[in-house]
Amino acid sequence: MISPNVLDGQAVEWSDRLKYLGIYLASSKFVKFDINSVKSSFYVACNSVFSHRHGVDELALLLTLQESYSLSVLMYASPALSFNYKQANVFNVCWNSVIRRIFGYQRSEAVKDVRDLRT
Repeated sequence: MISPNVLDGQAVEWSDRLKYLGIYLASSKFVKFDINSVKSSFYVACNSVFSHRHGVDELALLLTLQESYSLSVLMYASPALSFNYKQANVFNVCWNSVIRRIFGYQRSEAVKDVRDLRT
């Protein structure tokens, strides 16, 4: 009889998650993505741009830098994956927080008008 933890005579290591395209697939009965690492990497990228903004005077230029550098981190694997409503909302909250910081909006203020201008 073959042991379930052995494949071709070698021990099989089990993991509760697997990294694919920068996103962790969590072990579950259904396809489930752990987006916490992406969210963390996004905020690291945002803080990097904000910490080097000393020579940037125009808000539009700062927004463009955030879009090209940080937003790409957040959206890297999204075309290949299917996120549920809650996960997509987390990504929206992340991006809205960047817009609020750039334009000086309070947490209670909607950024929909600014987002609509960029599309």
